[in-house]
Amino acid sequence: MDSERRFHYPFTVVEDETCRSNPQKEGTVKLSALAKAAGVSAASIKYYIHEGLLPPGQKKNATTAVYDETHLHRLALIRWLREELATPIADIAELTRAIDDESLPTIELMGVCQELALRGNSGLPASAQRAPGSPPFALRASGTHPTAVSPTPDRFDDLVSEVIDRLGWPDEESAARNALARVVAMVDAGGYPVTVDSIVAQCRAIAPIAQSHVRPISVEHSRDRVCLSVIRGITMSNRQLIAASALAHASLSMMSRGPAD
Repeated sequence: MDSERRFHYPFTVVEDETCRSNPQKEGTVKLSALAKAAGVSAASIKYYIHEGLLPPGQKKNATTAVYDETHLHRLALIRWLREELATPIADIAELTRAIDDESLPTIELMGVCQELALRGNSGLPASAQRAPGSPPFALRASGTHPTAVSPTPDRFDDLVSEVIDRLGWPDEESAARNALARVVAMVDAGGYPVTVDSIVAQCRAIAPIAQSHVRPISVEHSRDRVCLSVIRGITMSNRQLIAASALAHASLSMMSRGPAD
C-alpha cells in the first residue's frame, strides 16, 4: 500500500472528548456554539484566528461566520498543547503551518509532532533540543528550511551511530536521534559513565513497549487529529517512563540499605 496513504507511527488516533462532544458534527455552527463544544472562550478563538493558528469561519453575512469540524479538531489540538505542555503560541503556529502545508507528507508532519513533544514536558533539558527559532528536523530534511543545528561532538554522534547499528535500526536524522546524542554528551560531562552497551540495553528494554504503541494511522483522519494523537501519546509515554525510572531508582536504593541505615 502507498506509504503516503498508510504508515506506522507511535500511537493510534484516539477520539478526543472535545471531538466526541460536537453537537453538529456534520454541519456548521456559530462562534458561540463552537466555543462551547471546544471548551474555549470566544475571545480565545478570535485570538487564534488573528494569530493564524485557526482558519477564519465561512462568512454567512457581514456580521456572522460559521465553523465546522475542522475548526473543532484544530481547537482540540491547540487546547491540549496549551494546557498540558504550555506550548508557546509561536511553536503552535509553526505546527499549524506545517499541518496546513499539504505539500508536506504526513510522515514528515509526524516528525514535526515528535519534536514538539520532545520540547514539551518530556524531561529533556533545553540544551538537548534544537535552538529556539531553528526549524524542525523534518522541515529541514524536506528542504523547507536551511539546516542550522548546533553540532554535537563527533564522538557522541559516533556512539549513537554504533548504538543504532547494534540494534539494527535505521540511522537517519531526527529530533530523537539528535536529542540522544546531546543527552549522552551531557551525561558524560556530568561525570556519569555512559557506554554503547548501557544505551543498547536501555533501548532493548524500551523497544517492546514502543512496539506496542506503533499502530497504522490512516489519512482518513484529519491532520490535526493525527498530530494531537502523536503528541499526546509520546508525552504520556515519556511521563510514564520517567516515573517508572524514578520508582526503580527509589526501590533499589531502599533495598540496598542495611539494617542500621
